[in-house]
Amino acid sequence: MKSSARAGGALGVLGAFGSAACAGGTGDPLRILILGGTRFIGPHQVKYALDRGHEVSIFTRGQTEPPFHQDYFDRVEHLIGDRTSDLSALEGREWDAVIDNSASYPSWVASTTELLRDRVDRYLFVSSISAYADFAQVGIDEDYHVGQLSPTEGEDDGAYGPRKARCEQYTRDAFGENAIIVRPGLIIGPGDNTDRWTYWPVRVARGGEVLAPNTPADPVQNIDARDLSEWIVRLVETPGHGGTYNATGEIQQFGDMLEEIRGALEADATFTWVSTEFMLEQEVAPWGHMTNWTPPEGETVGMNQVSVAAAIQAGLAFRPLTDTARDTIEWWNSLPEERRAAPQAGLPADKEAEVLASWHARA
Repeated sequence: MKSSARAGGALGVLGAFGSAACAGGTGDPLRILILGGTRFIGPHQVKYALDRGHEVSIFTRGQTEPPFHQDYFDRVEHLIGDRTSDLSALEGREWDAVIDNSASYPSWVASTTELLRDRVDRYLFVSSISAYADFAQVGIDEDYHVGQLSPTEGEDDGAYGPRKARCEQYTRDAFGENAIIVRPGLIIGPGDNTDRWTYWPVRVARGGEVLAPNTPADPVQNIDARDLSEWIVRLVETPGHGGTYNATGEIQQFGDMLEEIRGALEADATFTWVSTEFMLEQEVAPWGHMTNWTPPEGETVGMNQVSVAAAIQAGLAFRPLTDTARDTIEWWNSLPEERRAAPQAGLPADKEAEVLASWHARA
């Protein structure tokens, strides 16, 4: 722990939180800085960290209201700035741990790690399995090769995955064995601003004939935002968790996932499995229309079959998918009607009906 990390700053050890004992049983409360914190996984991290007795500062542009747990944000220190141009709110401060949720550009990580490297014990960077160069094999673990920016690409150019890989390297360069890299897969649950997985419980709840991708045996992986967020907080609580971890769910069959959703929601949906070839003919796109699914072959054979053994050994655990489905529908139904009328992903109802009609006619 840095010598003054627990004594300096705008909040003391007890501060506004009033407890010298961490509710989670981890010992003394920590001072945690979250870079980001107001979208999807951030609010879950804030709540969990505060519930465990830690002090939390968040660094944001001050432009986004958290979608839930708003009352918890009255108990955090709000630091306002911009990772592209203004880190002044972080200067002269020390924390026990940093959770970097918001960076997808290497220059952001380069500047924050340079500023904080001597004033923070542990730095956790939230990366992505997209950092891998490809998904051409099943069971990819953390040693698999990652994407690289080309020699002609600038620090913040290039594709998302190689940029994330470069961000990871800057984190390791600055913090060494105290760098923690977490590579999530598809994150699901209440607060999802992408609608990628939310499409399925919403569609199943509507009932009727549902177009499903390829075969029920196709693999799928996803992780509830709350499971991911709570595990991330636990990782930074204790020294010794440095390293890299894949953090998506255990491998499940797509048919089982849909059946669990149907059971949890007590829906009357039926599933019609349409072949990959026919979906391609009908311009039904993997991931975009058929969310949470890519063809389990060729260059994407391993995308939903990534090893999470290291993360499980480090304490990652998963709640029942039925809980996620019920909570997601409850959250979705609480959103304004105009938001629900314009989902960000999934197969539009008219397109689904058209493709199903063509499928049955062809059969």
